[in-house]
Amino acid sequence: MSLDMLMGLSIFLVTFIFIAQFLPTVFADVRNEISLAHEAYKVTVLLAETEGVWSNGTNNGTNWEDYPSLWCDDNFTFLPGLMNDTPDFLSYEKILALNNATEKCYDKIKEMLGLKTPDREYNFNVSLESLDSRPYNRILVKDKDGNVVLSAGEPIPSSGYVARYERYVWVDSIYELAGTYDIGSPGSANFFVCQKQFNGSENEIMCNLTHPVKFFEINIIDKNGSAEAWWLSICLYSEPPGPSACSKENSNLTIYIGNNEIKWSEPLQPNTKYPLTDVLRSILSSEGWEYGQTVYLKFRVKNTDAFLTASSTVDYLAGKAIAKLVVYVW
Repeated sequence: MSLDMLMGLSIFLVTFIFIAQFLPTVFADVRNEISLAHEAYKVTVLLAETEGVWSNGTNNGTNWEDYPSLWCDDNFTFLPGLMNDTPDFLSYEKILALNNATEKCYDKIKEMLGLKTPDREYNFNVSLESLDSRPYNRILVKDKDGNVVLSAGEPIPSSGYVARYERYVWVDSIYELAGTYDIGSPGSANFFVCQKQFNGSENEIMCNLTHPVKFFEINIIDKNGSAEAWWLSICLYSEPPGPSACSKENSNLTIYIGNNEIKWSEPLQPNTKYPLTDVLRSILSSEGWEYGQTVYLKFRVKNTDAFLTASSTVDYLAGKAIAKLVVYVW
């Protein structure tokens, strides 16, 4: 009995000691992930819910973005908040400033965001992404000239523990993200990669977007000139089209597949906006366009003053530019 009890007690003690040593290693990873998620959440709150603040010891304010020459100065402290005047309403100017400040003095920005302390230090990346952006397929918001608006910090590692936190925000400058461009007759081709040919009172414009289109709105100002004929046609192609003309319907705004298959049409009205985002996405989806596929557009315009507001990366909902503020911490 004594020997059996001694053996049993020994086995129990060995098992107990093994479990006592093993359990902390099991939960260490969980604690690490929780800590990273907390830091990522904290950064999104600081960026999206504060205007930021600066101080040089004698003066202070919230317009930290106006002092690029002092960002890296040890005597100039600032919190790079992005809020305009209400939470989740971001200042486009502050967004661009954060991009530049992080590139110039990454370690200081990391410290100001609470990611660098005497006890521990984290790396980060903060970006402005499209609503349908995913970790495995990131879609960064670009401005009207095709430049990435915000991608600040270190490159995101492909392995290891990385916390990701996203927050829906809206930006104060839709016309910087989804620019408004002259497609009228006459007018200049100043958007995307377009070629514009003017022939008397009629224009033909070639350019491209990416499916699904995020924002597409035609603004008809008025008829140009006294002639009765006026139209605006939009022809859609899956490949760069040849020289054949896009069809037309007098006094109408019309969308075609190819040169002449009508998919949507409405009468042209002066001082009228035509929000065509959903119309265009529905047509392209039903016609078999794949996600990310290029859409080639040909505009045919006659005697019409018109503007296009469009974007392939930022959504436009209820009169606001909508995107996701995404923070990665590791």
